[in-house]
Amino acid sequence: MTRDRTAGDRTATSGCPFPFPEHAGVEPAPEFRALAHGERLVPATLRSGVSALLVHRHEDMRQVLTDSAFARFPASGFGLSARSPESLALNSVDPPDHTRRRQVVAHAFTAERATVLRPYVEELASDLAAAMRDRSGPADFLADFAVPLTVGVIGRVFGLPESDVRRLLPLVERMMSTTAYSKSEVQSAHDAMFAEFEKFLAGPHADPEGLFGRIARVTQEGDLAPDEAVHLAYGLLIAAHETTANQLGLCVLLLQRDRELTERLRARPELMPAAVSEMLRYTSLNAAGGVPHVVQRPVRLGGTELEPGTVVLPVTDGANRDPEVFPEPDTLNVDRPVNPHLALGHGRHRCLGAPLAQMELEVALGALQRLLPHLTLAVPEEELEWRSGMYIRGVRKLPVTW
Repeated sequence: MTRDRTAGDRTATSGCPFPFPEHAGVEPAPEFRALAHGERLVPATLRSGVSALLVHRHEDMRQVLTDSAFARFPASGFGLSARSPESLALNSVDPPDHTRRRQVVAHAFTAERATVLRPYVEELASDLAAAMRDRSGPADFLADFAVPLTVGVIGRVFGLPESDVRRLLPLVERMMSTTAYSKSEVQSAHDAMFAEFEKFLAGPHADPEGLFGRIARVTQEGDLAPDEAVHLAYGLLIAAHETTANQLGLCVLLLQRDRELTERLRARPELMPAAVSEMLRYTSLNAAGGVPHVVQRPVRLGGTELEPGTVVLPVTDGANRDPEVFPEPDTLNVDRPVNPHLALGHGRHRCLGAPLAQMELEVALGALQRLLPHLTLAVPEEELEWRSGMYIRGVRKLPVTW
């Protein structure tokens, strides 16, 4: 039931601690079920001590992500992850800075570019799946398939050797933590990543219109500040690896639970795009829920009048289980006639790499269906170790056999 409330002082309200306690499993935390039947805007206290309102309805979340009354930059220091505000060059800013930066790099992540990359991804996924098939199991699906796949795609998009991408992954791990690493470890990772990408952007660049070449040129022309360019470049790499590799692991876990669906997708591969979209909706990838926003002018959200200074946090796990939009939201249903999930964001902050990520997941799962039709977990699901203290959810290892 929606209640009218005026909220202005971001320290004046308190509520449930958020993020919710860490849990095992691909689904959202159980606390989200209670949200679906309660207030539209739920008072919460963030880890940083800031009071906020959780936005968990689909309609309300779309409004926050499109209405200029809500801004991300004023909330960039609230500490939902260990990343510094400046390292979140796209995720923590608003227009016009967000628009200017995104326009520099958007060409490398369009649907057309994903189509061009698809044959390479198909070949790489098939090679990785065949290599697993041709040796005796068990194997770690993440180490032997998911990570090499994302590393290969990142290398192709960024024009970096696989060895360079792999060398950066321990830095990515530390920067994407919430509580897993100390402040000194996180800061050291930020410094090292900045130094690496400062060197990469200095060139030489074989392709002047490639990702690094274009960022370097725009920086020389004065449209990006030098530090801004470095943060923008490595932020894209972090996002490309952490999300896709872990999401692929979650998708495989889901398919292991439902052999009937697995057989259906093998028989009808044309269903894979819809299946991937539904798995994106169904799974919980972001342990911190979403990105905080601060109200900039009086605005009405979900029947509530909000005053400037109010902090709101749109939570994808709630919006993607909104029963008003998704009938039987707790059921994995690849036959949904409409699936407007928000797992990849919405509006101006829709994930820049959404077409590439969708394509990678479709291709990867398709290759597994063809070449490893009997892939199965090598241990019971309840024995899997889940990542702890990290911004992105997933398992540490995913033992499989076939």
